Amino acid sequence: MDEWNRYPIGEQPENAAEQESTDTPPANEPTAPPTPPTPPYSSYGWQQAPMYTPPPKKKKSAGIVVLVSLICVAVLVLLSVLLVMVTGSDFKLSLPGDDSTITNDQGQQGNAPTLNITELEETADGLTAREIVSRNLDSTVLLKIYTTKTLGGQFPFGQGGTSQEVQSGSATGIVMTKDGYIITNWHCVINEDTNEPFPRVDVVLYDGTVYENAEIVGADSSTDLAVIKVKATDLKPAEFGDSTTMQLGDRVVALGNAGGLGFSATQGILSGLARDVYEDTGYAIKCFQVDAAINPGNSGGPLFNAVGQVIAVNSAKIVADGYEGLGFAIPINEAKEIIDDLIAYGYVKGRVSLGITGQTYSDAYYEGFLIYSINEDSPLRKTDVRKGDLITAVNDTQVKDYATLRAALAQNKVGDTVTLTLLRASNRNVQSFKVTVKLTEAKQ
Repeated sequence: MDEWNRYPIGEQPENAAEQESTDTPPANEPTAPPTPPTPPYSSYGWQQAPMYTPPPKKKKSAGIVVLVSLICVAVLVLLSVLLVMVTGSDFKLSLPGDDSTITNDQGQQGNAPTLNITELEETADGLTAREIVSRNLDSTVLLKIYTTKTLGGQFPFGQGGTSQEVQSGSATGIVMTKDGYIITNWHCVINEDTNEPFPRVDVVLYDGTVYENAEIVGADSSTDLAVIKVKATDLKPAEFGDSTTMQLGDRVVALGNAGGLGFSATQGILSGLARDVYEDTGYAIKCFQVDAAINPGNSGGPLFNAVGQVIAVNSAKIVADGYEGLGFAIPINEAKEIIDDLIAYGYVKGRVSLGITGQTYSDAYYEGFLIYSINEDSPLRKTDVRKGDLITAVNDTQVKDYATLRAALAQNKVGDTVTLTLLRASNRNVQSFKVTVKLTEAKQ
């Protein structure tokens, strides 16, 4: 499941409802290329967790509040005196402000949990690798990933055969809550070839218990993080540590499903603190670099500090001749906000979107991002932009490819207005034009 380029370059176009263009591109250069066949794409169908909305508080007159308070205190004192007179025993009147306990449930946010990070005490002693692994076997899970395959077809392209789910990969997850929330990687639950969820992901505990068909709560391709959930009530959550306290050379331990060999442990040190692994998505997360072996199947698994706390999510490695010991993990402090949003909303809030699909385009004359389709809720629907137009700039930032487009858009907030520069090939001419749009929120 792991490789250096573990996410697709460019959003996958939607095949079912592409916008038709009335322009016919010229026969000779310079032109935009014809729209190639596109793989299927559909919504992930993530479930949005409910949010608790506190009821509005009623305003009261200050004078009435004071008068009522004095009356209540007087009544309580009178009752206490009567009680002492009747019973002859000691009686302590507890008023707010002394040892009494006041509870307030209005801060609760429905049933959406958040990731809690525990600060490491400076005097905490380190554990042996054996102790770290032993403490975390029950809070680390294995993922079995299935795809649909046609078997026994007697006709071309497998037609006439039977379809069945076959295991196509393995990965790892980290138990976040007792009731089944599990952290892993985006590429462990989403098929990179189709940009759709794998048809089935099973979760296996250390004691052999299997939870089939885990629900995808939310998944974010930009940071390679995902949250899944199984129907459990008594899982053992991992303890999450403060990743900002880690120093170059600190000892780390990885645990996971390396090569399908469940609960394999490796040990090493932090070789780098802030590596730009995901910078081309526009939502950069600076990753830890480790020399502990991060093998295929370790994806989504925990990286522990010296006291057994999870301080990162293992994600990627460089797979190339001549490279050894270059693994990468997403620091847990960087991941917290994303994970919390995925659980609460099913997506990462605040991400901007143009509501389009397309691909990087470059030839001897032009470069930019070629639009394949425009979604129904895209702000570009209210402009003259069409399928086949080439985005070459966002405000004053030149767009050379998909990565620079994402990075330029990421500098803005939802609701910001940006000016796009585009090219259109029509009737053997290439025309440049600009449109101004208000950015919407990306919910996938």
